[in-house]
Amino acid sequence: MIIRKASIYDSIGVTKVYVETWKTAYRGIIDQDYLENINYDKQKRNFMNLLNKEALIYVAESKIGEIVGYATPEVTKDDFGVNRGEISMIYVLDRYQGEGIGHKLLQRSAETLVKSEIKRMIVWVLKDNPACGFLEALGGTPKETRLDQIGGIDYVSIGYVWDDIENQFAFKEF
Repeated sequence: MIIRKASIYDSIGVTKVYVETWKTAYRGIIDQDYLENINYDKQKRNFMNLLNKEALIYVAESKIGEIVGYATPEVTKDDFGVNRGEISMIYVLDRYQGEGIGHKLLQRSAETLVKSEIKRMIVWVLKDNPACGFLEALGGTPKETRLDQIGGIDYVSIGYVWDDIENQFAFKEF
């Protein structure tokens, strides 16, 4: 498994992961009509625009070159105006979960943030998402909540926080 920075040519693979994971991970959590009507072409345009703007997306690529997961680390400000790392999206295809790919994506994201002198990181996830257990197992502490509107419906998201990512993630070469 290779973890690398995405290029514009990865937009199709990233979109595939996005659409597939939303339809599996959020079944029973998000309105089913919304999930069934996720527009693949619209999402692909969104990712192409992000990558054209040089947004940082890390992808997990299988041995056969398939994009099987991705994460989007960025620097944001917390409620007090202090810089922190944020991962607003981290997804791994269902059939690849349990192989450590999500951990590697978080590790690479945290490593990048540390190089930017960021100490804290937050990962947002919908409250009822099974990924909550994954984030807690990696040392994330549920510390913040917010409402996210999806398809006109409000959903509670939980912010899992790492207060000292430099010491909470063991960095190694990929």
